[in-house]
Amino acid sequence: LKFKEWHSLFEEASATMTAFMSGRATRTVVLLIFSSWLSNRAPDLSIVAWAVTIVYGLIFAYLMFETVQAADLKPAVWGLLSPLIVLRDLSYEEFFSVDSAPKDVAARRQAAFERLSDNWYERWPKSQEISKRLLRVWPDLRFKSSGFESTFPIFQKVFTDKFNMVTVLSEVNGTDITDVDGQIHLDSGGSYGVNCYGHTRFKEFMDAGNQVAQKCSVSLGPVHPLALENIDMLRSMFRKDEVTFHMSGTEAIMAAVQQVRFHTGRPLIAVFKGAYHGWWDGVMQGAGNERFNADCLVLKDQDLASLNLLRLRAREIAGLIVNPVQGFGWTNSTTSTTGHPVVRAGLEAIERFQLWLLKVRETCTKNKIPLIFDETWCFQLGPGGAQDTYGVEADIVTLGKALGGGHAVGAVCGPSWLMERRDPERAMRVSFAVGTFKGSPMVMGSINAVLRWVRTPQAAQAFDSLKDNVARWSSTCNATLKNEDLPISVSAYRNMWCVCYHQKSAYQFLFQVYLRNEGLQMVWVGTGKMLLNLEFTEADFQRLTDILVRAGKAFKEDGWWWPGGKSIALLPLVLRPTIRYHFRRLLSWRLGQ
Repeated sequence: LKFKEWHSLFEEASATMTAFMSGRATRTVVLLIFSSWLSNRAPDLSIVAWAVTIVYGLIFAYLMFETVQAADLKPAVWGLLSPLIVLRDLSYEEFFSVDSAPKDVAARRQAAFERLSDNWYERWPKSQEISKRLLRVWPDLRFKSSGFESTFPIFQKVFTDKFNMVTVLSEVNGTDITDVDGQIHLDSGGSYGVNCYGHTRFKEFMDAGNQVAQKCSVSLGPVHPLALENIDMLRSMFRKDEVTFHMSGTEAIMAAVQQVRFHTGRPLIAVFKGAYHGWWDGVMQGAGNERFNADCLVLKDQDLASLNLLRLRAREIAGLIVNPVQGFGWTNSTTSTTGHPVVRAGLEAIERFQLWLLKVRETCTKNKIPLIFDETWCFQLGPGGAQDTYGVEADIVTLGKALGGGHAVGAVCGPSWLMERRDPERAMRVSFAVGTFKGSPMVMGSINAVLRWVRTPQAAQAFDSLKDNVARWSSTCNATLKNEDLPISVSAYRNMWCVCYHQKSAYQFLFQVYLRNEGLQMVWVGTGKMLLNLEFTEADFQRLTDILVRAGKAFKEDGWWWPGGKSIALLPLVLRPTIRYHFRRLLSWRLGQ
């Protein structure tokens, strides 16, 4: 590494200490120096200074111990190591036997891999051509399609060279997505959490917004009367005093964080391990955050040590953000790791999470820490959201995705004392959380259509019916999978579901290819996070079961669930490439290149 890079690493390491009480550490050092200085100049006074130093140092040591016990250190470690580690891609030959499979199993896998790839290009020629051109000029799509969210890095090059997972759609009807090649997919992607109502209703909601836009165009500044109606409905539904609108769930979280810091005067935001709150680096954990968010304290989820730390450091914590959807339990359901974590998702996970949230609420109330529910995936838990589902009231609720009825939107609902943008006693102190499109007439029109429908008895019945239908489907589907002797099951609650693997394998990430080949549309995270919607019928659920069975049989037959698979040896893939990379960088620096 060059000097600037080492300096950057040092700064990042120092920055991580904000959440780990760098201020207290600095004051402890200053007290030590001051006490030592007094020892030779004022011995009697130095006794008092040393006593203060020792007491303060012990308090600091105790708080640091409790912080280390409760905090998830992985983001900090990741931030320090990611610039240093180089991971080699598997070669094409290594790809099929990375788990030490015998030659006949590796050959069977390779033949299946090539067969599927050839079939891919035959079935989707137009999609492949359009997506290839897009991938050259659209970095976001290129990053998503790299497999980062579903595939461990050593597999990505060989995998993406053969499979382009981009779907180029032509039209959508009901639960069917038709691509430009005329292939029909059952939609289980959920549009990243937006599509909980079903595409038919979304078309109606978007049409309502378009009708307002035809009359009012893009007029911004003047406000549309629907804004007042929308605010009143949100205030009633979420039992909060005031509402602000934003352009995404990420932006809503940014606004909520700014508001609690503004009104509490505290620096830290606390989140729980594994929870996603948008791409803003102020709350991002681990990979994807080049600037380590030193003022974000990542706590262990459902761990009493975290509650204890909230009590001990309440004066530093401006707010605690909870993602209620995390209660489904799919944190460990990703296929992007090399391990085989146990997935405990579904209704039981929801019930455990409810008990946990009650303890979180009690802790926040007693210690005056604002509790923020990040309900960007709003209405996934029903019309009343997490507050009704779990029976726990948050201080602030942030909304997004489905609220916009097909348009980009975010909203923050909270009490007046946390929503006010000005300091009533200091006129120069303001919280400048605003946005150009916050009152777009078209978006207000679609939100209005959504809220009017969501508040009806018919909507409540539809959400309850989906909950019951999904419970029945998961039970019958799992029975079918067991009868077919397939080492997988599904965990589901309401519209959320994932695939659970019961046979250890380094190749679980490939199962998404088999599902896609059988006609299932997913988002980039693969089989670890999939969504249903209110339009799913009994026929759709049966179709989904059939897809899982066909894909599972083919996956098993092709040798990817070989029972003798061993753990991947990562050290050879890391050590030499890392040494080689940094040696070249050091050499180029010494040569002045």
